[in-house]
Amino acid sequence: MEPYLADLFVASAHDQRLRAPEWLLRAYLHLFGPPLMKPLRVRMAERLVKGRDWRGARVLDVGCGIGDLGFRLAVRGADVVGVELDPAKVTYASRVRDRWGFRNLHFIAGDATRLGQLGLGRFDAAFCLALLEHVEDDIGLVRQIAALLRPGGLLVVEVPSAARRPIPEVEASDGPARPGYHPWKVEVLLAAAGLRLVSACSLDPLGLSYFWWRCSLPGSRVDRWLYTALAPLFQTLIRLTSASIKRPGSELCFLAVRDEADDALGGEPVC
Repeated sequence: MEPYLADLFVASAHDQRLRAPEWLLRAYLHLFGPPLMKPLRVRMAERLVKGRDWRGARVLDVGCGIGDLGFRLAVRGADVVGVELDPAKVTYASRVRDRWGFRNLHFIAGDATRLGQLGLGRFDAAFCLALLEHVEDDIGLVRQIAALLRPGGLLVVEVPSAARRPIPEVEASDGPARPGYHPWKVEVLLAAAGLRLVSACSLDPLGLSYFWWRCSLPGSRVDRWLYTALAPLFQTLIRLTSASIKRPGSELCFLAVRDEADDALGGEPVC
């Protein structure tokens, strides 16, 4: 793992009060990567824009969290703006950015549902991962993002599937506005915002993330240490099954374009 990403995830672990020596956290990250679903979601999103040249592109990351996707895009030459509601995440993401000298990466503490009030300008592409399900006015958010895209601009959206098996204990703490989406619903949302669906993909066809969470619940709350210990096994299984089983999974990802689409980006939806 790149050292700046290791710094980022170590800071995140401390923020979540995961008590462990820093050397142990770094050793774990070096061997296995972050014990989260987000890296798998990011890989799925990157798959949809594989081969794209990001040099000089202006990119918006809506609900950027700790900013790991922004760092990945910035190192490829994009000028990235990340918007995140949690100011603590913005603070330590900005510290890691400054420590490693990323001048093309910017984090803003702000409400993603009020993008139009932030004076962000226009973008060549935008990413919105694991956020729409938490927003009551999801079509309003998609329209705001679309309004910030230049003609031909891309939007990558990632959401949970409505067909997945939710866990009440996790849902209660996560606070989603809806449990998930059917693929057709996302296409309707995109079309209503003036965006055209180009391609789509999915992750976790066997719903293994459900069993990962369930195995980490010895009581009424998630045991973070147990979840972390099981992460390498379940992440590997999810990657393998996603590559070999061609059917919609528990996580869905979509690539859409505003106005005229570049045929080189084309592809048939697989969801």
